[in-house]
Amino acid sequence: MAERRGGINSTMAFLLGAAVVALGVIGYLYYDHTQKDVVEINVPGFQGEIEKE
Repeated sequence: MAERRGGINSTMAFLLGAAVVALGVIGYLYYDHTQKDVVEINVPGFQGEIEKE
């Protein structure tokens, strides 16, 4: 019985680790998607910005 308990704990630890990694990946993808690089142009006679699409 002791070995079965260890197996359950190992499985739960693996699933918890996989969930943490998945949340990290989802968070990174969300952050990357929401961030836009903006370059401001300061040239005499022209004013504007360029955004990353």
